[in-house]
Amino acid sequence: MTFTTRLRTLALELLSLGVFAHSAAFAAESGPIFTLSGFATLAAGKVLSGTHDATVNQGYDCPCYISDYAQNGVYESKGVQLRPDSKLGLQGRLASQDQRYSLTAQVVTRGAADGKTNLEWLYGTAELTNKLTLQVGRKRLPLFLHSDSQDVGHALNWIHLPPQLYGWEVVNYNGASLTYQDTLGPWAMSLNGFVGSESLNDAGFWKIYNGKATQTRSKWTNIIGAEIKASRSWLEVRGMYLESNTQNQLIGVNPSFSDPAKQKIYGLSVSADFGGPFARAEFLYINRDADYGGDRAQLYAVGYRINKFTPLLSYANYQQRLNDKTAVPEGHRSISTVLRYDLDSTTAFKVQYDLWSDKSGPGFGSMYGNSKVLTVSIDKVF
Repeated sequence: MTFTTRLRTLALELLSLGVFAHSAAFAAESGPIFTLSGFATLAAGKVLSGTHDATVNQGYDCPCYISDYAQNGVYESKGVQLRPDSKLGLQGRLASQDQRYSLTAQVVTRGAADGKTNLEWLYGTAELTNKLTLQVGRKRLPLFLHSDSQDVGHALNWIHLPPQLYGWEVVNYNGASLTYQDTLGPWAMSLNGFVGSESLNDAGFWKIYNGKATQTRSKWTNIIGAEIKASRSWLEVRGMYLESNTQNQLIGVNPSFSDPAKQKIYGLSVSADFGGPFARAEFLYINRDADYGGDRAQLYAVGYRINKFTPLLSYANYQQRLNDKTAVPEGHRSISTVLRYDLDSTTAFKVQYDLWSDKSGPGFGSMYGNSKVLTVSIDKVF
């Protein structure tokens, strides 16, 4: 079944489910409340030009542009492509009449995954008090400022978020989170603690590094972390910490998982929004001294809302640190310019131009190179 056929089939399923849900809610006004929502992105992109190390071949037609590490979203040098950033998702929520208890599920079909549909979210929510909320199940890891909305193109000004920062092998987890919300003077505060684990087969991240045809298994165990947010007026500050054990296996090469290695991840973001002009800065540091070394990434963005138009300029940088000082570390950066136009409150049209510069130095075993990419999209929520 082609990706287009899968999208059409899922759309029909969502429509029929929505009609059924509407009828059920109408018939049972005193029972649980079911709501259905969705999002879709139809994107087309082309690598305009670029250079790369022709001796490195991971099964991709390069020079390439990586739009999404986690999902293996790669624009190759083969004309206009629809798959890397196109997606269709559905979220259903079943809640009690007082909205204190609910069950949420979200499925997404992606062009980057050849139209395969995955269960992204499935969790229960209990509002223990008006300030304390418990959630248990499968959720998105709060690694980044836009983690929860990363799949919802309409919620973002980019077509694809800068991959220097927004990319890792694991993005979800199975576990529990406890969130406390309150005010402190003029500040709105939120503290979220979470625990869990995740097992993943054939992560898109590792296909990019090991080769398109390779198969892998990844595990993050003993995940524990916290996220804190503080906002007032035009300013929001967010901090995040996560630690876990990591293990990987390259099937056909390694007979079993690697030994567990401890990782520690630190995140910080600052956002300023004045209604028209806005700015973002986000930083990520990963300590994997027990494995290979570490990673540093940063993102800066400025934009301005002018009626229905939103121009945006961003810069992102990634630099690897290796325990082996004789090896060549990975490094790259990207500059992105975006123009968004809101057709209405649910639909946006975007054009994005990316300039990717490889800073790894000669001999680095990857297919990054340098590339210039133009992408257009229609993003919708319903």
